[in-house]
This record gives sequence, structure tokens and C-alpha cells, in this order.
Amino acid sequence: MKTELVINEKLHDDEVKIHTKTATAGARILSYIDHFTTDRENLIIRSDEEFLMIQKLDIICAEVQDKTLTIYTQNEQVMTTKSLSGLMEEIKSETFLKVSKSEMLNIQMIDRVEPSFSGNLIARMKNGKKVSISRRYVSLIKERLGI
Repeated sequence: MKTELVINEKLHDDEVKIHTKTATAGARILSYIDHFTTDRENLIIRSDEEFLMIQKLDIICAEVQDKTLTIYTQNEQVMTTKSLSGLMEEIKSETFLKVSKSEMLNIQMIDRVEPSFSGNLIARMKNGKKVSISRRYVSLIKERLGI
């Protein structure tokens, strides 16, 4: 991969252009950039009458069961009534992908991906949790991981 940094003091705002041969390479580069910028921000999550500050970078995955969203981080599980789509919108990061109608994951926290039945995949996360990737999202996760 060839890289180049061009400094142009005449620009009004910082501007970054990424030229890639494939969409996969572009998605991976955007994910890395996102990881080092927006993923270091904090989210405020309401849980059991308290507000917790969670760094986006620490989120491994999240799942919804019975209208309760459980967010798995490096150190804890946080339960809230927030919706999965609401969490995804609040995160706004290329590092996080919705992988089924009830689960999302941080692609930086995937340890390995294994095939499952019916064309699904299973992502084994760094904390040991298994996350099911439905067929609808398999091509997206493969593109993002470059596999």
C-alpha cells in the first residue's frame, strides 16, 4: 500500500481523501481512522436510576432481549432500556456493525469468525462472548474484515 501526506495550508478546513482500489480496503481504512478518533468519546447510558459513562472504545458488543439492551464492555455488562438502533445512532462509528436485528458488535474486538449453519457466521469476541451474524449481514462483515 502506498501512502502520502500532503500539507496544504490554504485549505479552510482539514480534508482527508482516501483513494483505494477496492471498497474493502477503503472500509478498513475508515474503520481504523474512526477507531482512533470518534471511538475514544464517551457515551452516557442510563441504567437502574444512574447514569454511566462508557467509552465507545470499551464496547465489545450489545444485544437486545425482552426490550432490554445489554451492552458488554471490557469490564462490565450494562443493562438499559435504550433501543439497539438508538445506540447505533448515538455511536455513529464505522467500527460498530449491526449483525442481526438484535445484535451489534465492535469489529476491533473480534477474536475470530467461524461458519455456522444456514450461511450464518459466529463471531467470537475478545471477552469470549459469541455473537451470531445473520446471513443478511455476512457480506458486510466479510467486506469490513477483508475476508
